[in-house]
Amino acid sequence: MKVAIVGAGIGGLALAQGLLKAGVDVKVFERDPSPRHRNQGYRIHISPVGEEALAAVLPDAVRRRVIATATRPGDLVAGFDAQLNVQFEQEFPVAGPDSVTSVDRYAFRRALMTGLDDVLEFGKQFESYVETPDGVEISFADGTSAVADVLVGADGVGSRVRGHLLPEQEVVDIGVRCIYGKVPLTTAVRSLAPPAFLRGFCFASDGAGTGVAFGPVMFREPPAEYGDYLMAVLTGTNEVLGASDEELFTMSPADLWEIVTRSVASWHPAIRSLIDAGQVDAAFPITLRTCIEVPSWSSDRVTLLGDAVHPMTPAAGAGANTALWDAARLTKALTSGEDLASYQQDLITNGQAVVTESLHNAERLFRVSVPV
Repeated sequence: MKVAIVGAGIGGLALAQGLLKAGVDVKVFERDPSPRHRNQGYRIHISPVGEEALAAVLPDAVRRRVIATATRPGDLVAGFDAQLNVQFEQEFPVAGPDSVTSVDRYAFRRALMTGLDDVLEFGKQFESYVETPDGVEISFADGTSAVADVLVGADGVGSRVRGHLLPEQEVVDIGVRCIYGKVPLTTAVRSLAPPAFLRGFCFASDGAGTGVAFGPVMFREPPAEYGDYLMAVLTGTNEVLGASDEELFTMSPADLWEIVTRSVASWHPAIRSLIDAGQVDAAFPITLRTCIEVPSWSSDRVTLLGDAVHPMTPAAGAGANTALWDAARLTKALTSGEDLASYQQDLITNGQAVVTESLHNAERLFRVSVPV
């Protein structure tokens, strides 16, 4: 069997590792010219679902690399108002030394690429595919092509593979924009940060539509390029942020960070000080999008995983974990002789539950109404 995966995100790489471990001929085609081409987020929560999937698909050496480069486990999730009055707190037992509960996206992807040098091809933008009696013929924007028995679209919320397979699927903009940033955890920053912000994921809100999430990224083994930091994410509508999409997505990182600074000008001094210490060249914006219903489809040759089929808001902390679940389930299907229909049915059932939870959480967290 030859499997072609479009997209070298978390789900696509996990699938490639699982298939390669099972001896399957697999290739991963990624449109970006390198792993560092685009900022795609910073801190990612890994749940027991994600940990179980990683254990199922990763060879031992890769699993050890993921553990080594993961962040130190936290023990708290908390919510605050803009003046740092506690709204809720939930503590957790500290995870074991080999547990992976959160990761830095860049370090995680690099760990998942371990041993895939002969499998990965960068600079390959998917253009189209044609199903034939013998397999799938795949065309790329650079004029090259590939053939496979199975094509997997793992190319994210704007999936081109999904656009061909399911052109009618609707992806909804929920009206919330995020500005991601990093606050390097210097000695001074550690001393001024509220203790909860260094223990786990925290979200502060002014109750009027502006929120800032903070998440510590304290490495077991940091990448060469940077050290520990505090992820900081401003959330709000265009109106709340005072900028249109055209403005947001053409601004310099420094101008984006100025929006963050302005948005918390009346907040608690500790929050303002953290934002003032931010790495201004690390800021970038994203649009929050989701599906409402996870679709079904019928193809024996083409399938999907992760955000390519069930994009969701980050409000359930489950996007990456669901993509990893998909990767483990699809690895099992492709290596055990199952047909793709059984995988797809399980994906729909599991994915729909998570998408629905994410929608409900987003409405509460971001104070938006999503049409369903």
